[in-house]
Amino acid sequence: MIRALNSAASALNAQMLKMDIIGSNLANVNTSAYKKDTALFSELANQEMNNFGLPVSNNAQQQADLKVGGGVRIAAVVKSFKPGNVINTDRPLDLAINGEGFFKVVLPGGEERYTRDGYFTLNQEGSLVTPSGFALEGIQLPPDSGGIVITQNGTVLTGEAGSTSEAGQIQLYKFTSMAGLKPEGENLYSLISGEAQAGVPGSDGFGAVKQGCLETSNVDLLEETANLIEMQRAFGFSTRVIRTADEMWGLANNMRK
Repeated sequence: MIRALNSAASALNAQMLKMDIIGSNLANVNTSAYKKDTALFSELANQEMNNFGLPVSNNAQQQADLKVGGGVRIAAVVKSFKPGNVINTDRPLDLAINGEGFFKVVLPGGEERYTRDGYFTLNQEGSLVTPSGFALEGIQLPPDSGGIVITQNGTVLTGEAGSTSEAGQIQLYKFTSMAGLKPEGENLYSLISGEAQAGVPGSDGFGAVKQGCLETSNVDLLEETANLIEMQRAFGFSTRVIRTADEMWGLANNMRK
């Protein structure tokens, strides 16, 4: 009964963590370029029944195969980098990556972060910045630059029709291992392992840059709702195990009296 309580308690803890992950995915269903998280479960240590000295079966092989589980836990939280859909916004500073690659932005302290979110604005220094004020690498627009045109290969042009000048080149980045990206909040990632490879958009396997567009979240609302229902049922089964074990414990105590 103690083992049943422990196993059910571990399942409750794991399902509560899964609920937090699903809730975060649902909360960001409308966040540009958000990448959903998925919880991976693993079994805790189990023990063979015959080690208890119980004659559970006359068949030695069947007896050796019988095990008592120790519960469950969340082994890892994996982020899915599957691209979202690309939608038109008709806003000149909105950029979407149609394919592989990440933008690089620079924090005030010089730290580097990577993002798929292409919602940028123009600050007073002529830099394209994220909503938090982090500057997109490699772009410096002159004062009174006029219109801004960004080609699919990442070239930034400013000025009026017939009189344009180049103001920078956007580079995209790929990674030797996506597992090396660590979420830092605000749709930004830091690289904690592996290497980053820079490239020109639209070449060498990098996606093209689309101006006036944004990438949507890759969260599937129907899938997350189904996961939420599945989690609620598993949570209910675990609470029923605790209730049953408690009743059995009460019966055993009464028998001793």
